[in-house]
Order: sequence, then structure tokens, then C-alpha cells
Amino acid sequence: MRILLLPRSAVWVDAARDALTAAGIDVETVGTPAEAARASSAGDAALVADASLANLADVVALVRGSDRTETLPLVVVVRDPMRDPLERTFRLGIDDYVVESAVHQLRERAIALLRGDPWAGMRAPRGRLVLADPDRGRRQAVARVLRAWGFDFAFAADAEELAEQLRRDPPPRLAIAAADLPPDGAAAALPRLRGVRPGVEIPWLLLADAERLPEVQDLARAYGPASVFDRSGPPENIIFLVNDLLQARGAEARRSPRLLHGGPVSFWTEGSAETFWAYSYNINRTGLYVRTLAPPPLDTVLQVRFRPPFGEGLVAAEAQVMWRKEYGTQSGPLHPPGIGIQFTRVPLADAAAHAAGYDALLAEHERAAGAGSGSLRPEPRTTPPITGR
Repeated sequence: MRILLLPRSAVWVDAARDALTAAGIDVETVGTPAEAARASSAGDAALVADASLANLADVVALVRGSDRTETLPLVVVVRDPMRDPLERTFRLGIDDYVVESAVHQLRERAIALLRGDPWAGMRAPRGRLVLADPDRGRRQAVARVLRAWGFDFAFAADAEELAEQLRRDPPPRLAIAAADLPPDGAAAALPRLRGVRPGVEIPWLLLADAERLPEVQDLARAYGPASVFDRSGPPENIIFLVNDLLQARGAEARRSPRLLHGGPVSFWTEGSAETFWAYSYNINRTGLYVRTLAPPPLDTVLQVRFRPPFGEGLVAAEAQVMWRKEYGTQSGPLHPPGIGIQFTRVPLADAAAHAAGYDALLAEHERAAGAGSGSLRPEPRTTPPITGR
């Protein structure tokens, strides 16, 4: 793929060309929209244009004016995402933007367009799990599968060791326990073990042989959130149950309606010197969908700043990537490429600003829908985790 830079006289072009060519990406500078249209008509290209072009709408219409180029990826370079008219820009069909002072981040967008991984080498730890099973070989088989997905482990061989692991901070994201856990089995131990961390909900995954499945499934229903893994199946099957249990709380948190809301979003990962800019697509009480051509990996913890509906200031939050869609993915919801993030910690004043903006946006949608419509009825209120910081 070639990256076309328009216009070649823009002050950011040299820095963009250096960053892209250093990554082995073909670059071509063009002086006019007509040149951009001719260069893109050959196919396998993407256009990066200066957002301040007076005729940007005409440029978009021209370069995407044929069947061959109607899906041409289009990125713009902006000066200040908090001041530039991003809403109007995205309305033109722009796919993403970068900030002029960080134009080298075009590299990540280009790698994503080439179906590469712009976050290669970044391990996103998925948290600690506790695995309790008296059989060392069974522990190793399960741990081998889940470690490949980024999980860390603590192990236990009986109920007492499991209780000790549950008491440690931070609490595990999930407890995996064998149905035959010594000394008396999971059925006897589970009521006591669930009380080890009062106020902390830890999902449980119980491991059982095929002949005990009905009995253990009854136990799981009594002490949910919990599920049961049939040990007679391939160890690889366990990842589906683990994901279901860990995402169940995210689904619960999404019960408030998602409402369309566009605005600049910045984020960075812990310890990183880079701040990335993106644009929100929809919002609910506990998170955002953020559109970007370079979505970070699942489970990445981000520091996020965004403008709430009807707000002028920024909300600060810690959030986790719960869902991602890469460029070119045809399956899943009809969203642009990006990430669904769920708030994990929000300072008190920021939570109030977000809630006020969301409630006002929800009221506006309900008025627009009409008093007789139930399509946007609010579901039971779910608030993000709040801190007093």
C-alpha cells in the first residue's frame, strides 16, 4: 500500500514521510486533489490530507468518486483536536486523524491499514487467575492454554491454599477449582470460599469429570457467577468459558443505552510517553466506543481523557479495552474500527460530569423519539467505579 500525502507543501509532510519510510512503507507526495485522485485510482493506496484544506469536502468527493476508490482510507492531520472542527471533518467520511505535533503516529495507522499489528510486542496482561486442583498435571494443562492468552497464575492444591490465594491483593479476576478439591470437594468448600473476600465478586469456573457434570452444574447455578468445564474435552475449550465469565460483568455494565456521541478522545498506556488521539463513536454510563484505525489490544488498561456530552472540559478516567475491531473486519457490529472501553476508575468530580452529560444526552434522545417510544428507555442505572481522587 502507498500512503499519499496532500499537499506536499504542508509543514508536517517531511516528518510524516520520514516516519513512514523508516517503517518500510511506500510514500508519495501530491500537490493537488487532482493529483491525489489520479494516484489513488491505481488502487492499494491511502490518503493523508491536511485538515485545514479549504476544499476538504471536495477533495473527499473527488478521491472517492469512482467504484475503485470509494473505500479509499482517508486520514487527516489536525493542529488541535480540542479546537479543530472534528465533528464536521468526520461527517465527510474521514476514517481517522493524527495531531500535527505527533504526525509520526501515522506509522501505526499505516501498519493497521496493511493488516499488520501496530501494537506488536506490547503484552497486555489479562490479570491473575487462581487455579486450584490436587492434580499437578491437570493444573499444567489448563495453565498452558490460558498463559498463551496472557493470563498469570497462582496455584493451590486444596481448599486452604485456595483461601490463602483469594485473600491476596489484588484479588484474582477468576477462581478455577476442581470439583474434587481436597479435603471435602468444591461443594463443601465453595460457600466458605466465597466469603473470603466480602464485597468482592469473583467469578468461579469449576472443573468436573463428565459423570459429575449435572451435580456440579447445580452447584454453579447456586453460587453464580460460575460455570463448569468438562474435563473430558480438549483443554483449549476452557478459554471460551473464561472469556464468557470475565465479560459477563462488562455486559452487565453496558445495560444503559449506547447513544451516538462524537468528540475528541486522548489515551495512553501506563508508563508510555506517547499520547494517542481518537474520536468517540458512542457512549453509555460506563464506557465509550472509540474509533481509531489502530485499536490497542484487548484488556489494555488506558488512561483516557474525553469531552462529555454538552461539556466543555475533559473527563479523566481509567478504562480497560473490552472489545476491539480492526480495519477491514467484516464480522461483528457495524461500527468503524476502534475499541469498546469500560471505565474501571473515575474520580468523583469526573464521574459527576460524565453522568450529567450522559443523562442530558439520553433525555434529548427520548424527547426526539417521542413520549410513546420505548426504544431508548433507560435500563437499571449502573454507575462506573468512582474514586475520591
